[in-house]
Amino acid sequence: MAWEITADELLARYAAGERDFSGVDLMEVALDDIVLENAILRGTRFRWSSLDGAIFSNADLEGADFYLARLDYTDFRGANLRNCNIIETSLIRANFEGAIADGCPLGGYTYKTTLPSGRIVTCADPGRDRAIAEGDTSWDSAIADRVGWVEGRNPKTVKDIG
Repeated sequence: MAWEITADELLARYAAGERDFSGVDLMEVALDDIVLENAILRGTRFRWSSLDGAIFSNADLEGADFYLARLDYTDFRGANLRNCNIIETSLIRANFEGAIADGCPLGGYTYKTTLPSGRIVTCADPGRDRAIAEGDTSWDSAIADRVGWVEGRNPKTVKDIG
């Protein structure tokens, strides 16, 4: 069950040492550059929020909802992203290196986005990313082999995806 909290209250409680904010409702808020390292944010709703430059490294975000969120330059290194919704998002230069992303479809605009394996997607447009949202949660194979341009590889066209 979701519970509401203001961005200022969240920051104050995090600064005071609290880390478990599971199920919080943070829809349609501006949290650019927020630092929530090691936070527990299971099932948190970030729909339509701006999280550009946010730091979620080593955070537990299992089941979080990032639908239509702005995640440019966001740091998800080592985060638990199992069963998250990261569809229709902007992921320019987002970093997912070392993240656990089982059951987490990726869909949106990516540019120089670092995947969990450390591989970098240099360009993938929303139409191509949609292939991942349709059930292929193996980000590396889906992006590298089907939908994106990865450093050191030749790009495929939308026609190649099928």
